[in-house]
Amino acid sequence: MCRIKRSPVFAALLAVAILIPPCKPARGFYLGQRNLHIVNWLECGEKLMARCWSKDNSLGTRIVENKEGFKWKFYENIFFGQTKFECDLEFNDKGHPRRGRFVVYDNKKEARRRNCYQNCMWGVGVYGLYAFDEKDKKWDYEIPWPSKNRFESAAE
Repeated sequence: MCRIKRSPVFAALLAVAILIPPCKPARGFYLGQRNLHIVNWLECGEKLMARCWSKDNSLGTRIVENKEGFKWKFYENIFFGQTKFECDLEFNDKGHPRRGRFVVYDNKKEARRRNCYQNCMWGVGVYGLYAFDEKDKKWDYEIPWPSKNRFESAAE
């Protein structure tokens, strides 16, 4: 019969994994499944084209009707790398395309002024992106559309 050698490090990790369920939001730290939402709030009533991806998967291209949205679920890669989602967003603004590339989630770099916990919600309007603050239960204006009107980072 095979005996398993007991290690204090292994025992500590096992205890943490068993005893700590997905925790409630606290100081920006959350262990559990996250939901990322993108909602079309364009005041002009236009459809929003969204193409989102991470380094591991593409979520495809979606046409989002006005006042509708889409979401996806993921677990953050907190121990072995980066979890980063980007989206190319585009809509017609009075006959002229308006487009930009936005980082909507990044666990290694601040993508928004306030942390999101379980639900990371973005509203897309004609002036840019709005982020929902789960703690204060309110929406904040976060990122303007890029001035160059190309699929490049809005921060550039």
